Amino acid sequence: MSSALATDPQADELLHRLLATAEGQQDPYPLYRALRTAAPVHRSGLDGVWYATGFAAARRVLLHPNFGKTPRLTIRRHGVSEERVRMVERRPLRPSMITANPPEHSRLRGAAKGAFLPAQIEALRSRIAMLVDERLDRLAAAGTADVMAELAYPLPLTVIGELLDVPEQDREDFRSLAVATLVGDDPDPAPEALSRSEAASIQLGDYVSDLVAARRTRPGNDVLSLLIEHHDDGGLDNAELVATVILLLAAGFFTTTNLIGNGLLALLHHPAEMKRLWADPTLVGSAVEEMLRYDTPVQLTTRHVLADVDVDGTHFRQGENVVVLLGAANRDPACFPEPDRFDVARPDNGHLSFAWGSHFCLGARLARLEAQLVFSGLLQRFTRLELTGEPVRRPGLALRGLESLRLRMTSR
Repeated sequence: MSSALATDPQADELLHRLLATAEGQQDPYPLYRALRTAAPVHRSGLDGVWYATGFAAARRVLLHPNFGKTPRLTIRRHGVSEERVRMVERRPLRPSMITANPPEHSRLRGAAKGAFLPAQIEALRSRIAMLVDERLDRLAAAGTADVMAELAYPLPLTVIGELLDVPEQDREDFRSLAVATLVGDDPDPAPEALSRSEAASIQLGDYVSDLVAARRTRPGNDVLSLLIEHHDDGGLDNAELVATVILLLAAGFFTTTNLIGNGLLALLHHPAEMKRLWADPTLVGSAVEEMLRYDTPVQLTTRHVLADVDVDGTHFRQGENVVVLLGAANRDPACFPEPDRFDVARPDNGHLSFAWGSHFCLGARLARLEAQLVFSGLLQRFTRLELTGEPVRRPGLALRGLESLRLRMTSR
């Protein structure tokens, strides 16, 4: 049985490079590989936090009821500045499904899950396809464009904005505020970035509160009206209602935006696989799953040890924290043959990109549908996609995505 106090200096050095250097965050996969070899489950001497990089251990942590959540998303760990942690701790608690444990988690998730059932998501197909076509028309007319600005950001924002019936003129402001709250995994963030994050968090809460008040006067068939009904029936309190709306809006575009950008870049870096996909559109479903696995949009998630538990010979003590490195688990050769190979037809692709267990991403079906329609549309509309500049990746590790991806597109 492993001791909860055991540490590995080699693994800690790898963790430092991964969590606290720009180079490590820009390309984490070689460090994941080395860390998984050195210590697939490791309690770091840097911060006392456990890190799970192996697929089997990661999946068991995500599934086991003794691993839960804390009321706040940010934990004290290497690579996250103490000032950022204090700033988050000063904010009023906004309890939502992403920070709750049963039975509260089931109640909070239940308030929104009706809108994300298979039939409800499938009913959105034609509308999303129409939005994709509109965006691709603009790209075709331009010939050269930043696909992050013209497609990957606005499409998911429009979809989730329409689901909650957020006024169109407010959506870009919401996105800007949500982005500002993400100081990132910078161990030494600029004071002005922290100030912007603090102000944006307050503005988000105020905006959603005002949106709820306005919707009460003219309820509709949207998800926000549904959540207000749950509130009025006693299923949600005011803080939970606001937190759930913010979560749905933010999660509704961050993950899908990253998936579209990362997936496009993977295809561009693997022209043989792009050619293979363009020649066989039936591979779109498996290609999207491979994009999720190969360059995971959300690279990590955290769990809190609710009660002592043993997992694969490792003892976790109540009160400890665990960081599950999803991006590392998705490249584990014990689960994925040739894990560093991008394969648009990879079979049995049971990745952890949407987590697992009770906290499996509520919007996974929607993200998959949007991405499938985007890539289906791209291969139907264009014969060739080419990089025209160096892609610009967002800073940080947890949310892995691109800020800019300029392409030249040749129409059919």
